[in-house]
Amino acid sequence: KKAIIDPSLFKYKVQPIKKHLYEPVIVKASQLSRRKHLFSRDRLKLFLKQHCEPHDGVIKAKATSIEKYNLAEQNFSYFFPDEPPTFIFSPASRRRGRPPKRASASLEDNIAPKQNTPGNKSKVSRERARFQKQKE
Repeated sequence: KKAIIDPSLFKYKVQPIKKHLYEPVIVKASQLSRRKHLFSRDRLKLFLKQHCEPHDGVIKAKATSIEKYNLAEQNFSYFFPDEPPTFIFSPASRRRGRPPKRASASLEDNIAPKQNTPGNKSKVSRERARFQKQKE
C-alpha cells in the first residue's frame, strides 16, 4: 500500500475564467483558500440537487453533468493521488427518513391514554371483566 501524500506538497494549476486576459498559473497548496461563508450546507444541498440523483438507494451523478464536465473520461486517480478507498458492503436500510421524535416525559404524563386503540382493546376488556367480578 502506498504511503499517504502530504497535501501541503501539492502544486495546483489555476486556470483563469477569462482566458484571453490571463494565463494559467501554478501555485502551492498554501496559496489557495476560499472566502469564509462561501461554502455552506445550503449550497451543498443545491449542488447535490442540480448534479446528482438517487438510483436504488445510491446517489449518482446525473447524465447531463457527466457529459458537461467530461466525467466519463476521468477516473479516481485523476482527482486523488492515493489509492481508491475500499468500502465494506452494508445492506441498504428499508426505512425512509428519520424516526419520529418522542415526546418528553413531562408531556407524556399529561396525555390521557386512548382506551379504544387496537393494542388496548384486550386490556380494556380485561378491566371491564374484573370490575364486573368485583360487583358480583
